[in-house]
Amino acid sequence: MFYQFKLGLIIGGAILAELKVLLVSDDVDNAGTLKSGLSQSGANYVDVMSVSEDLLSRLSSDDYGLLVLECKFPTERFFEAFADICGSIEIPIICFSNERDSRVIAKSVEAGVVSYIVDDKSISRIQPIVDVALARFNERKSLKKELAQLKDKLAKRALIEKAKGLLIQAKKMTEDDAYHYMRKKAMNQGRRLTDVAQEVCDGFSSPAVAASDYAAGSHFMTSGDDAMRPVAMGQD
Repeated sequence: MFYQFKLGLIIGGAILAELKVLLVSDDVDNAGTLKSGLSQSGANYVDVMSVSEDLLSRLSSDDYGLLVLECKFPTERFFEAFADICGSIEIPIICFSNERDSRVIAKSVEAGVVSYIVDDKSISRIQPIVDVALARFNERKSLKKELAQLKDKLAKRALIEKAKGLLIQAKKMTEDDAYHYMRKKAMNQGRRLTDVAQEVCDGFSSPAVAASDYAAGSHFMTSGDDAMRPVAMGQD
C-alpha cells in the first residue's frame, strides 16, 4: 500500500489515517508513548513488535504502509542486517533514535530509512515527519522506476545496434537497410523490433551458424516469406 501525493495537498492526518503502521521497538514495554503519538497524529492502525521478532514474516503477512523503528542506540551492524531483511520489500521507513553517529545514520539510509529522527517524538512533530517520509519514499520510488526504464531502453538500443552490426558485416547491408529489414520483419510478423533483433543475434551465436556459416564468411538473406537463412557469400 503506497500513496502518491504532494505535500501541499495533505490535510491533517488524512494520509496517516489510511496507513497500517508497524512499530518495531527495542523496548516494547515503553513503546506506548510513540504508539500513542502516532495514534493522536491520525494513525488508526498501529501494531507493535520487538526488534527480536521475525520482521520479514510480519511484513509479508500483512499490508503495512509504514514501518516505524524505535531504537535508542542502533549500530551499523543492526542496519546492515535490517537491509538484508527488508531488501525485497518496498515500504517507507522512519527511525526514531538517540544515536547521532553519522556512520550509523548513513547505514540507516542504505537500509531504506527515509527519515532518521534524533531525540524528537513530540506529538506535534509526528505528522510532519510522516508526511516528509512518505514524500521522500515516493520520490525515491519514482526515480528508481525512471532509472529502470532508462536501463531497459539502453539495453534494447544496444541489442538493436548489435543486430544491425551483424547484418551489416554478414550481408553487406547499409545501416539503414539493416534497420529497415528488421523493422519490416517485425511488422510483417506482428512482433517487437527487439524480438527480431534478438533472433538475429541468436542466429549468429548458435554453434551451427557460428562454426560453419558465419565463420566461413556466409551471410543472411531474406527469402520470400521474409525469414532469414544462411547462404554462401556472393549469392543474392
